[in-house]
Amino acid sequence: MSSFRNQYIDINKWTRPGIKNNGVKKLVVHYTANPGAPAANHYRYFGQTLPAQNRNLSEKKQTFASAHIFVDRTEAICIIPLNEVAYHANDVQQFVNGQPYRGVAALKPNANFLSIGVELCIEKNGTFHPDTIARAEQVCAELCKKFKLDPINDIVRHYDITHKICPAPWVSRSQGFTDFKAHVNKRMAGTVVTVPVLSNSTVTHTDAGRFIKNTVVAKDGLVLRTQRSAGSSMVLTLPNGTIVKYQLGSTVNGWGYIEYTNSKGQTFHGYVNVSYIKSDNELKSGAQKKAAAKPKTNNKPKFPLPDGVFKVTNPLIRGAAVKQIQTALAALYYYPDKGAPNNGIDGAYGPKTANAVKRFQLMNGLTADGIYGPKTKAKLETLMK
Repeated sequence: MSSFRNQYIDINKWTRPGIKNNGVKKLVVHYTANPGAPAANHYRYFGQTLPAQNRNLSEKKQTFASAHIFVDRTEAICIIPLNEVAYHANDVQQFVNGQPYRGVAALKPNANFLSIGVELCIEKNGTFHPDTIARAEQVCAELCKKFKLDPINDIVRHYDITHKICPAPWVSRSQGFTDFKAHVNKRMAGTVVTVPVLSNSTVTHTDAGRFIKNTVVAKDGLVLRTQRSAGSSMVLTLPNGTIVKYQLGSTVNGWGYIEYTNSKGQTFHGYVNVSYIKSDNELKSGAQKKAAAKPKTNNKPKFPLPDGVFKVTNPLIRGAAVKQIQTALAALYYYPDKGAPNNGIDGAYGPKTANAVKRFQLMNGLTADGIYGPKTKAKLETLMK
């Protein structure tokens, strides 16, 4: 019996182009970066929501993305045939000598034609559920047998190919990925593997000493980005006084690697300009202990949401209430307009904001009508806690 079921999305140019691949040389593991959403939600997103969204956008703003298999704690769904291309690992995060960085030689020049993408769903607190990990191990063991792959050498992270922080829990804690591959190897040999329960406190436990607490001191907040560049994608903005974990020795060209856990327990990773945090020398000399002695302040980010119903009208509804909705959506990665300044957070409830609401609704089991109302507010508040 297969460890996953086939439920293919329709062919379309944005998520399932219907192009045959050139064989399978590697398995590429990802994470969904969509806290709490199960595999079925991603089937709907890549099969319906994203194609519908792209049809209303100019070609330059359209998104091409997908993966073959999505895994959660209860099931694994293959949404694209394994002999077809999925858009999962050919993004450009940085350039080396004028060329896009590509860290896995066997997958050059385009990993999408030579690999299968396996996405692990994450829990509301930003971690992998042990059952999700176990199911993903079963899926990868089956695929390794089918395509005659070696788990230790032929399972790679998205990060290894393009340096995108994905899957984030296994970029910050590489031992988790090493353990995953070892477990897949054991499963191929018929060994039963027990996956230990991981709590928030153990996500970086084996990295004790590598990460230490530090206080963000930027006056107007600090932008967390996917790469060491002000031009890279924004993950989120950290308010003044936010407590983060900085990775010692990670600073290159003024950018350092940090980990941040919000009030809801979700963990984010990325790079910040270290001129807005304590320096390496201050961290190593124990300056963080002095910072700990300062009076405690409430530094948890707040995302208040308005009551009432908001939808696209003529003229458009504008104001602080709309901006609150947009800010909460962006904090959960449902950006009104990722290509626009401030990710489209402009205080106007237009078609793009309605589309962001619709994507959020579809991924969280709500009626996907693009109208913000009591049920959408309640779901947003639940996820933002």
